[in-house]
Amino acid sequence: MFLLVVSVLLNVYHFGKDYWVGMYTPNEKDQVILSEMVQLVVESEEYQKLMETEKVYAIAASVDRNKGGRYPFHYGVSVRTDRQTYIFYCQDKSCSSMAVGEWTYSRYSEEEPVLPLKE
Repeated sequence: MFLLVVSVLLNVYHFGKDYWVGMYTPNEKDQVILSEMVQLVVESEEYQKLMETEKVYAIAASVDRNKGGRYPFHYGVSVRTDRQTYIFYCQDKSCSSMAVGEWTYSRYSEEEPVLPLKE
């Protein structure tokens, strides 16, 4: 009986862990889509204006299937600057253009860059 309970608990743990990690980890198809989205962000007018006023340190693409959005709205591209982090999302279902959907603090406003970047 003990072995049965341990076996069931281990299986539940592994299934739950794989499911939870899959909600936030991009698969191969996601990585291709996110790469194209990064290109759309770099070409957008909002990004060009952002580069004129703030120093961009990093661009990171992410997926969040837990927030309830459908394709392509569960993808996001974060642009981290010295003042804030801007998160770009698709403007429509065809994802023909990207726009800032939200923003948050920037780790670079309070901390040093991770790499020893020259200023």
